[in-house]
Amino acid sequence: MALTSTSIQQPAVPAKQPTTIGGEGAASILAALMLTVFAAQKSKKQLRKLKRQAVAQLLKYKVNAALSNFLSIFTKKAPAPISTRTLLYILLGIAVLILVFIAPVAAIILLLLGILLILLTQY
Repeated sequence: MALTSTSIQQPAVPAKQPTTIGGEGAASILAALMLTVFAAQKSKKQLRKLKRQAVAQLLKYKVNAALSNFLSIFTKKAPAPISTRTLLYILLGIAVLILVFIAPVAAIILLLLGILLILLTQY
């Protein structure tokens, strides 16, 4: 049995990158600062009134969104038209499946002709 030596290397510690605030972070901090200054100028009674108004508007928005989602279930939408290419694929597939059980050679010939037709009519 041969003796082998192993060494364990410590992973290199990555240098810490300074944290920078991007445009989005700066905008949210500025908005929070402005809101704090605005709230400091209001009395407790006015702040409670603003909170009630905000909650009422949020509730109104949520109810309208839920109601519109519920009513959209019952609206009648026009079905999307089926293209002739899709119909061609469906009919070719059904014909090949039927012919596989009846006449496999005819199914292969039809499949080759169908592939050729599809490739030639591609736009």
